[in-house]
Order: sequence, then C-alpha cells, then structure tokens
Amino acid sequence: MRRSRSLIWRYYAYRITGATGFYLPVSIVYLQHQGFDLAFIGVTQAAFLFGMVVAEIPSGYLGDRIGRRASLAVGNTLRASAMVGLVVASSPIAYLVVKVVWAFGWAFRSGTQNAWLYELLKRHFDESEYARIEGRGSTGLLVTSAVTAIAGGVLYGVDPSLPFVVNAGLAAAGIPILYTLPAVGGDAEESVFTVREAIRMLRVQAKRPAVRWMVAYAALFNGLFGMTRTFEQPALDTLGVSVAGLGVLYAGFKIVSAGAASTVGVLEERLGVRGTFALLVPVFAVAYASVALTPLFLVPMLFLYRSTRVVIAPLRNQYLNDRLGDVGRATALSGASMVLSTSSGLANVVGGEVANVRGPIQFLPWAGLSVAGVAGLLWLATSPVRPIGESTAQGTHSGASNSD
Repeated sequence: MRRSRSLIWRYYAYRITGATGFYLPVSIVYLQHQGFDLAFIGVTQAAFLFGMVVAEIPSGYLGDRIGRRASLAVGNTLRASAMVGLVVASSPIAYLVVKVVWAFGWAFRSGTQNAWLYELLKRHFDESEYARIEGRGSTGLLVTSAVTAIAGGVLYGVDPSLPFVVNAGLAAAGIPILYTLPAVGGDAEESVFTVREAIRMLRVQAKRPAVRWMVAYAALFNGLFGMTRTFEQPALDTLGVSVAGLGVLYAGFKIVSAGAASTVGVLEERLGVRGTFALLVPVFAVAYASVALTPLFLVPMLFLYRSTRVVIAPLRNQYLNDRLGDVGRATALSGASMVLSTSSGLANVVGGEVANVRGPIQFLPWAGLSVAGVAGLLWLATSPVRPIGESTAQGTHSGASNSD
C-alpha cells in the first residue's frame, strides 16, 4: 500500500509539470500584440485543434505500441519545443507550423495519459479510484497553474518571450519524473497492436451507442468551451483588463477550478455521470445568455465554464474507460479526443469570423444558446449516458446493432 501511494504522489508530480500558467494568460494577447486579428487567431487555434485530430490516432496507436511512458515523453518534448518555437516564429506560416507541432505534443498526452493512469491504478492500486485520483491530479495541476499565472503576467511585462521559455522548462522537467513510474499495459515489451487492429477496434467502439452518443454530446460542449477559451482574452481586453490583471484573473480561474476538481468524487457519488452531464444544458444556456444582459456577467461565466470543464473531463474519461478493454484503450480514447478536437477546431474557425464582425463579447450568448439547444435535443433523442451492459434493445433509437 505504501508503494502504491508513492506511485500516486509521483503521478501527481508528473501532472504538475503539465501546468500552463506561465503562458496561458498571455497566449492570445501575445498574438494580438504581434499584429494579428481575431480571424487569424481563430485560424491558429483551429490549426492547433485540427493538428490534434491528425495526431490523435497515431499518438494513441504509438501509446499502445511503443509504450505509454515513451509516448508521454515525446509529448513533453514536443510541447517544450513548441513553446520556444512560438517566440522565434516570425511569419504567419511559422506560427501555424508551431501550433501544429504543439498540437502533436498535446495529442501524445491525451488518450495515452488517460489509459496509462487507468492501467497504473488497475495494476498497483484500484481502477475504480480513477475519477477521484484524476480529479486530485487536476487540482494539483490547477493550483500550480494559478501560482504560475501570476508570475506569467509579471514576466510578460519584463519580456513577452519569458512566460513561454519558462513554461518550456517546466514541461521538460516532466520527462525524468515520468521514468520513475513503472511500466504498465502498453509499456510492456511483449505488447503488440497492429494498425489494422486499431482501425477495426475504433469502428467497433463507434457502433456502441453508449460510447458514440456520449462522445457526440461531450463534443458539443468541448467546441463551446474551446471557442470561449480562444476569445476570452480579447473579450477581457475589451473590458479594459490589463496584461498583469489577466495573470491575476487566470490565477483566480485556476484556484476556483482546482476547488471544483476536488469535488469530482463527490459528484460521481451523489449525482453520477448522468446527473452531472444532464445539468450542462440548462446551466450553460442561462450562463451564456446572461452575458447578453450585461458584459459584467462575462467574468462569472468564464469562472463557471472553466470549473465545469475540469469536473466533466475525469467523469467522461471514467465513463469511457469503464466501457473499454485493456487492448487498444489509448487508441480508443485518442479517437474520442479526435472528435472533441474536431468540434473545437470548427467552432474556432466559425467563432473567429463571427467575433471579427460582432466583437469578442457579443457573439458569446449566441454561441452558448445554440450549443445548449442542440445538446438538449441530442440528450432527448439519444440518451447519451448509459449504464454499463445496457443492450441496444433498450435504446434502439440509436441505430446501432451492438450491445454495450
């Protein structure tokens, strides 16, 4: 038991090295200060997200084939390199290339990290604790990001490149910590998983209503959250928030999100995944509509969406992990991440154009109400959150032929 707890603490240490606080409060402002408009910023974020789409399946497959730790180490290396690359880029094309490299770095972490933690717990601890431990890991990550966010705003005032360079060093520090953890599942040398098997497995999972509709429902809100995250800095700038103020505000985002992440276990126990996800439609319809009444509701809405995002991610991953087998787990989770990234990429392209015309604040109520409306219809039509083992006879409206 002592060894198991030591593994969990080392996992938490690794998660902390993924903190984005140094650069996150200034990432969009930095591009604006380079002379780019909101439409191009939307394109750069879309390039990042579509890059993740391209990288998700190969990265998940490599996670299953070469090992979880090696795949995660590649991700850390690529992210650190991209952060440095952003400050040396000198043309629009260069910025887009850096964003794609950055996307590959995140993709090597997404499905692989989720599968790695689940299998680590299954072998050395208790996989039923996934949501709780992932929630605590997110709490540590967010607290670290909060502290570094304040520092990021200060560093930007000294030299705009400093937040990115310092954050690159933090990402690189995760590699040696990663290799203090044991090999599990896809890290084993005897593990063999072919491309053909990966494609076949993805097709099988996509036919399962409990997986397909959950991913579709989550993708709608992921698109809304991704678009909001892209244009929140221009919106806050419109309200007169300074760069140093952004650092303080983002620290507040992270602290509140950390508190929210610590409630994952309680929400799972009291509301369950179904109850939690059912609340997304009414809560965000009201929250985004409130911004139309007065821009002063923008900040509370930003706190709400950021807190909610860190809560629903581990619940979604727990739900999917419980319905996936050990073989190809990272590939399946990367497939889900691919759908989420696609939705965010499309939302950013559309959002960039709308924000350029209507302004970064005025289009948010329209976006929130549209997504909430579609998500509500999807919930009623498909019942996306389903119990383990539910047969399609209970949900024939989904059109699938496989039982869950």
